[in-house]
Amino acid sequence: MTEKEAALAAFSERLCKAADPLVPGERPMARLLQQVRHRSLKKGEHALRAGTVANDVFFVHRGLLRYYFNDPGEGGAERTGQFFDEGIVVTDAESFLTKTPGEQNFQALEPTSIVIIPRAALYDGYDNDHAIERFGRLMLEQGLIGSQRRASRLLTLQPEERYRTFVQSRPEVARRVPQYLIASYLGLTPESLSRIRRRIVRG
Repeated sequence: MTEKEAALAAFSERLCKAADPLVPGERPMARLLQQVRHRSLKKGEHALRAGTVANDVFFVHRGLLRYYFNDPGEGGAERTGQFFDEGIVVTDAESFLTKTPGEQNFQALEPTSIVIIPRAALYDGYDNDHAIERFGRLMLEQGLIGSQRRASRLLTLQPEERYRTFVQSRPEVARRVPQYLIASYLGLTPESLSRIRRRIVRG
């Protein structure tokens, strides 16, 4: 099985699992798969850059993406918003839904295999199959829940609690992501995160 075939199979499985108990029709599903694309990203390569319109949704088959934005108030410093590992469906939702240039960058943190689902293909699936429509709705809901949870943790948790929560909830991602990006994600400086890690190690 080629990388592309494996990626499409994983995407199909993810869609069917999300749509359960509905089952996508054979013809609408085949039509959707004919319109999606596969792409392999090198470490550091971007799937989407700020200033462009997000016309696609991305399914992470293998690897790891992050989204970040450039803070104009800090000389364009990068602020990491989230990490996306295998099985996650993601895009710049505001840009995708409004068809306007987005502010988010999506970058591979390691060699990454993604399935690219064009807007037209996804909406065609919505129009022709309730299971595909359910998949899209649930992906949007999960994204909204994730954004709200992240905002709540930044506002209510102390720095050490933020770090502990991140490591406990996403241990595999925490292992794979450089510490300076974890610090950015948690709203900390790398030095502050290092002090927190030392305190935790000392117990």
